[in-house]
Amino acid sequence: MKILVAGLGLIGGSICKALHMYTEHGVYGWNRTAAVAEKALEEHVIDGIAGDDCSGFDMVMVCLYPAHIREWVRSHAATMTPGTIVIDVSGVKTDLPEELTKLCAQYGVHYLSTHPMAGKERAGYSVSDEDLYQGANFIMTPLPETPEYVIAQVKNVAHQIGFRRFVITTPELHDRMIAYTSQLAHVVSSSYVESPVIELESGFSGGSFHDMTRIATMNEDMWTDLFMENREGLLTELDTLMEHLGDYRKALAAGDRERVYELIREGRLRKEQNLQNRRNSPSTIDLRDKKLS
Repeated sequence: MKILVAGLGLIGGSICKALHMYTEHGVYGWNRTAAVAEKALEEHVIDGIAGDDCSGFDMVMVCLYPAHIREWVRSHAATMTPGTIVIDVSGVKTDLPEELTKLCAQYGVHYLSTHPMAGKERAGYSVSDEDLYQGANFIMTPLPETPEYVIAQVKNVAHQIGFRRFVITTPELHDRMIAYTSQLAHVVSSSYVESPVIELESGFSGGSFHDMTRIATMNEDMWTDLFMENREGLLTELDTLMEHLGDYRKALAAGDRERVYELIREGRLRKEQNLQNRRNSPSTIDLRDKKLS
């Protein structure tokens, strides 16, 4: 295929490098900052730099911040060849899939909103990596009108660049789950490093500290957009977390050793069950009919 990647930061740059390394597809790049696209071309990561005319591509991957995805697709959809498959990699969906599916349909173009579950603490093309997606999860949020062959085609390309577990779900369930599995973790990490004793951390910390604080170095521009776009789901998960933290605080304040023991045990059993479920889950999970209370 002939594939265009719009946005050559960490995610888009890694997609280009993976496509170049592991497939025979033609890869072209578009980037707001021309110097980044020129660097990718010099490094033979892409086969060419695309302009504003997006005709002739089989697939277009829009790897921009959520706030910029709508603008880019609105500006370029009319130039695309009918039958082109367009995907985004936004970490939050809200009304994005419905809005852009309808827009693209006017030009005979298919739209599928996706979310590659991979990343790093730092952003930008300079830290992109052809192996970023090896063994990672890939989420697709089709609408009822999305053709099944479009889902299959996107899944096939994702598999070629390293993804090994696939989830097909609704935009609504995606956002609720991502509030828990991703956004909440970033809020906790960012809050955790606010303790004044972090200034004396060196020499006192081990793996648990580094695991908990690794993602506190997140990109504030992107994550502010993601938090605000999905604030209702994130607020729900924050309330749940604070309730359980409150259980620990009450037990500790009361000197209730048995209750602390119970809380630790409950968490261990819950996580062990989670690990067992992960081991038994298939490589492709279809949750389009799943309802979450």
